[in-house]
Amino acid sequence: MKQKLIPIVMMLLLATGVAQAAEYMTSGVEAGKWTQDLDAATRYAADKDLPMMVMFTGSDWCYWCKLMDKDVFSAETFFKFAADELVLVAINYPKDKSLVPEAYQARNKKLGEQFKVRGVPTYVILGSDGKTELGRLSAGKGKTPESFIKEVKGVIGN
Repeated sequence: MKQKLIPIVMMLLLATGVAQAAEYMTSGVEAGKWTQDLDAATRYAADKDLPMMVMFTGSDWCYWCKLMDKDVFSAETFFKFAADELVLVAINYPKDKSLVPEAYQARNKKLGEQFKVRGVPTYVILGSDGKTELGRLSAGKGKTPESFIKEVKGVIGN
């Protein structure tokens, strides 16, 4: 009985927002960390000749976003890979508007339209120019840092 309750409790925690939303830098860029500062990330990607992974997320309400945060993006493995291979950008559509700087809120809406995002999470991989779309990835049950890294490598060609 206990084993059946654990997944149910986890789903309820994720769905109700009791689990904490991920934190993202609001300005600047740091290797292996999510930033909301798209302009700084684009400059950094060009300077370092790195592709960008733009994550469109609903960090505080989206079940699949929270599942990916828990199963993939909570592991050091993913961020060690990203520090050398990607620039990470989070475009967030939270219910709690305080999680996104006011200056980014309208921009995020426009970016969702520009990239034709139909739902979250959506992971758009861009070239180092910040414009050329290399591919898209999505969430899924059973994904691990290693399996997601493999998917990213498939898109960026490493």
